[in-house]
Amino acid sequence: MQTTHIIFRYFLMSFFLLCCNSVLLSQTAQKNSELSDAELQKARTQIENINKQFSKDFMNGDSLALASHYAQDGQFVNTKGKDIISTWGALIRSYAKKNAKTLVFHTISLNGDSQYLVEYGSYENIDDNKNVLRSGKYVVVWKMESSEWKIYRDWGL
Repeated sequence: MQTTHIIFRYFLMSFFLLCCNSVLLSQTAQKNSELSDAELQKARTQIENINKQFSKDFMNGDSLALASHYAQDGQFVNTKGKDIISTWGALIRSYAKKNAKTLVFHTISLNGDSQYLVEYGSYENIDDNKNVLRSGKYVVVWKMESSEWKIYRDWGL
């Protein structure tokens, strides 16, 4: 049973990443503005800095600041618009009850162009005693909006 669950999750993750890459490729084919290695590294540094700020905003319990990292048409799982604020607020309250205010992101890969990037990474939610309460993988599609990277689509795997 455990093996079946692991195989299913692997299949689901693979299918999901394939779909994300298909969407990204169809959008980048229209723009065709590939990033050089140096530009991609600069974008990666920007994304990692945004992730650090996102973690600080989570630690501070600021759902409004968390929502500000999303594009105007951004989506967190199935949540859009102002509902992102209340969704993050509920998550903050839930984890605060467990003394788990630390959220750490690790970018595994980043690909894309000057308009959209796809980040694949891992995260950990850590309590005050440095115990990992929850960990997993995520895919975020970033969108360039008003000269800064904003979260366009955000999925935990």
